[in-house]
Amino acid sequence: MPTFRDKADFCKQANVKAEVDEELVKFAVENLNHLPFTRDNKDAFENYSRMISGMLYNAMQKELEESRMSVRDEILDYGKFRCRDYKSTSEYCDAKRAFLERFIGHVGENTFMEYPVYFDYGFNTFLGKNFYSNYNLTILDCSIVRIGDNVMCGTGVSLLTPSHPIDPTLKHAYLENASAITIGDNCWLGSNCSVLAGVTVGEGCVLAAGCVVNKDVPPNSLVVGVPGRVVKTMEPRDPDFDVHKVLKEYGMDYIP
Repeated sequence: MPTFRDKADFCKQANVKAEVDEELVKFAVENLNHLPFTRDNKDAFENYSRMISGMLYNAMQKELEESRMSVRDEILDYGKFRCRDYKSTSEYCDAKRAFLERFIGHVGENTFMEYPVYFDYGFNTFLGKNFYSNYNLTILDCSIVRIGDNVMCGTGVSLLTPSHPIDPTLKHAYLENASAITIGDNCWLGSNCSVLAGVTVGEGCVLAAGCVVNKDVPPNSLVVGVPGRVVKTMEPRDPDFDVHKVLKEYGMDYIP
């Protein structure tokens, strides 16, 4: 049977936070749409604040349970779009992006997500500009998932904020907590890679196919393996490099 000296000892052993992350709560309130409650609903908002802050929280709270169930309907409806119903591929892509804005916290311009895609809530996810995900992206956004600009995901990528105690007695009580994930600008997430709770991936990183990232990654890193490890530090992007000129010499006139 587990024993705990005090609150701090319990938090350490259960790998949960002791206090609300006010900075993260402020980000959510100011930047995310579709939160199913406001500060006026004190009990619900307090539980939400605990959820995104890494504290233990009540996952069966009415507003949270309803949100989890309703987002499944939105996701299924997202799969009903047909390109043939639109005059152009551009119109088709714009319609899909507009639909994502119905349930995702923030959707940057030029976002395109292949179907299927999966969320726990949707409203806890912030997508930057020019975001692209291939088939079967899974975002378990019990805490905040912040994704920068120009990020691309291969097939089967998973961003997983939830966690549970590993102690059998605590686990039996269905206790749950979650920690935020941040993906910096200009990152590429390879097929079937996973980013775990609490991880920040710096800008310009490449996560190789199949890797499991369980700790923070410095900018411009190439990460491989299970658990993920940095095997190379790449040069930062050169904003003055003329890609169009080089490709034209190569015989290719077009670049997005």
